[in-house]
Amino acid sequence: MGITRLTGDDPITDRPEYFLSDAHFGAHDGRTERLKIDRFVSFLSHPERHGAIVWFLGDLFDFWLEYRHAIPRVSVRVLAAIQAFVADGGEFHLLLGNHDYWVRDYFLSELGVIVHPHDVNIVRGGKQILLTHGDGKAPSDGGYRLLRYILRFRPGIWVYRHLPVDWAFALASSTSHSSRRLTSGRTDKFAAEYRVYAEKILNTGVHAVIFGHLHRAFVEQLGAGWYINSGEWFETFSYVLRGGSSFSLHHWNG
Repeated sequence: MGITRLTGDDPITDRPEYFLSDAHFGAHDGRTERLKIDRFVSFLSHPERHGAIVWFLGDLFDFWLEYRHAIPRVSVRVLAAIQAFVADGGEFHLLLGNHDYWVRDYFLSELGVIVHPHDVNIVRGGKQILLTHGDGKAPSDGGYRLLRYILRFRPGIWVYRHLPVDWAFALASSTSHSSRRLTSGRTDKFAAEYRVYAEKILNTGVHAVIFGHLHRAFVEQLGAGWYINSGEWFETFSYVLRGGSSFSLHHWNG
């Protein structure tokens, strides 16, 4: 997997910087969806977020399949909140996860979102931070890595986009549910492997590794660095705030 390296000390390090992930908009019942959307909108529109940097570390939507002239039927409030946040001076980055990988240019051209198809290595205060959704990082998760390869196989995506839109969306939604079933319940099984992966990265001199994907939020100092997971946005509404060279875990109840 490639890594986008945003090197060079960033002059915007004094701006508030937030990390969150895994809203899976569209995956839950109506009541839960409304709660997720309400809190997402209030989070982005809160005065503390003015001019901030937000990194969404994958799975913003439960599935996203974008055509040249069509996008999935998703909550316009989610899209409008992101667009308003960016228009108000914020910076919104989206790392693509295992549920929302099939993008074209909609997020950038219509919302001003900066999209990252791979892991991202940023520099803050002279210290490197690795950002990743985290899917496929566990060495023993070979079955999922095969599925991931199939879903991201470019000739297959090209063929898929030539299906009638309603058929393609229905099939994509079904595939997304299958992916969720495959990866659900594996947090405990793979937690140790993710920790080992993070430790290896930190031993190279990286200051922090920040994951999504596991739906388990924590901020932990590991050796001389930080091992972090931003959690999820459908039960605990967790997010991580960077303050200088340290990090703190929070939950949004607004």
